[in-house]
Amino acid sequence: MAHEVRVAKRRRITSNIVTVTVGKGKETETFQLHDFQLKENSKFSEAALNGQWKEGREKKINLPDDEPDIFGAYVEYLFSGKIATATEKAAVDLTRDDAGLEYTCQAKLYVLGEKLLDDKFCDCALRAMVELSRLERANGVHYLPGILAVQTIYEGTTDASPIRRFLVDLYLTRVSKKWLSDASTNCPEAFLIDLLQENWPLVNKQKKTVAPNYNIEPYLKCK
Repeated sequence: MAHEVRVAKRRRITSNIVTVTVGKGKETETFQLHDFQLKENSKFSEAALNGQWKEGREKKINLPDDEPDIFGAYVEYLFSGKIATATEKAAVDLTRDDAGLEYTCQAKLYVLGEKLLDDKFCDCALRAMVELSRLERANGVHYLPGILAVQTIYEGTTDASPIRRFLVDLYLTRVSKKWLSDASTNCPEAFLIDLLQENWPLVNKQKKTVAPNYNIEPYLKCK
């Protein structure tokens, strides 16, 4: 144990500081992190900080298309291993709008994780989404990820992203044919296609025996 502590301390002392600039214009914010924090968690950062590239030599990473608040939540995760909530309310006090805000934040975090190639962070964001989806209100209602969260995921992830399959499977176990008809003008087209390709179990009266938010292993990046 003492040997491990000495190694960690030596690494912290000798590591270089990296400046990460996030956002554009007045919304720009800078973060300073030890290079090992980024390299050990993000394959994107590991490649960017390679000495062969300008970013690596200058110890700077620019993320102009990302939101400072979202990257700030990622920084908190690097230190704590946990995802910060979007609101300060207790889970049992969340309204539908609060839940929508939480889901959208979690979706943005997942998208950032895919961009940074940090699979563990993606899984952590997914687990936060799952935890919220399991929360049952006093009237028995569960909140699903809203359209904005779905749009965020579908605009920011690849076709093969496991969180897309999670959203599709979650919706298939929770919503009706009427919902599909009402939502068809607002949902991302790719999401609706994914739903239909799963044969829409409610049409032929077949439902999954286990809801995806109670069996998340198939949707995790780190097996």
